Amino acid sequence: MGLVPITQLLADARKQKYAVGAFNIVNLETLQAVVTAAEAENSPVIVQVWHGDLSHAGLPYLSALARVAAESVSVPVALQLDHGQSYAQAMTCIDAGFSSVMIDLASSDFQENVRRTKEVVQAAHARNVSVEAELGQIFDGQSSIEQRNSGLTDPKLAAKFVRETGVDALAVSIGTAHGLYAAKPVVDFTRLETIINTIQAPVVIHGGSNTPDDDIRRMVQLGVAKVNIGTDLMIAFLQGLRDTLASDDPRLAVRDVLGQAREYTYKVTRQKIQLLNTYRYKVK
Repeated sequence: MGLVPITQLLADARKQKYAVGAFNIVNLETLQAVVTAAEAENSPVIVQVWHGDLSHAGLPYLSALARVAAESVSVPVALQLDHGQSYAQAMTCIDAGFSSVMIDLASSDFQENVRRTKEVVQAAHARNVSVEAELGQIFDGQSSIEQRNSGLTDPKLAAKFVRETGVDALAVSIGTAHGLYAAKPVVDFTRLETIINTIQAPVVIHGGSNTPDDDIRRMVQLGVAKVNIGTDLMIAFLQGLRDTLASDDPRLAVRDVLGQAREYTYKVTRQKIQLLNTYRYKVK
């Protein structure tokens, strides 16, 4: 099966009350860990590349690897740009074969966010590519609760934003944050439920790493269709490297080190997928 747009994945997730995991990858091993974990759990999956990581492995390499990975498993796989910063960057990823892009203009004022997001949506849809956008600001995990609360998504504005842009999915701010938390997040579930019941597009949660499992489960029960997870995978990968490199075996090979890191990442990915109710997914 080749790469698919996220619209195909999230429509079923909304209908069947599960969420699709969107996992950030940086190289071959993290990609393999994600798609094989999804296959083991019989779960659709979204492979994401953060905009800042595009230059690490190189866009053409990442796109080609993702296509091969998608064709090697029986579950649906999407490839998405994460937190794209501009129209040009989104189009570069589309040209490279990405099946979905995120355009993050949440720091702009509402009207500019609408105008620039709509430009990406129109160009992407002409190429059968999905678009995710963000409304409200999702801060870093080291931010204060007060700072996070200052950027919470307004449900009425979210509905207006979706209508005016035509986005396929909307990332919202409800108290989660990117990376590791300095303190346990305070999730505004009432706001989240209102948004889910108000807007026409599937709702996306960023900051799935380090968010308590029970909070993730509750989000999915309310109707969240996509959950982003990146930091937890990177922590697992690095721990796998450290544990293997601690060996004083002179025969230790690079493949041993990377293979162990991949295995650690695979296990964490499976654990995260199991939080998302993807047992409800039925093979199409």
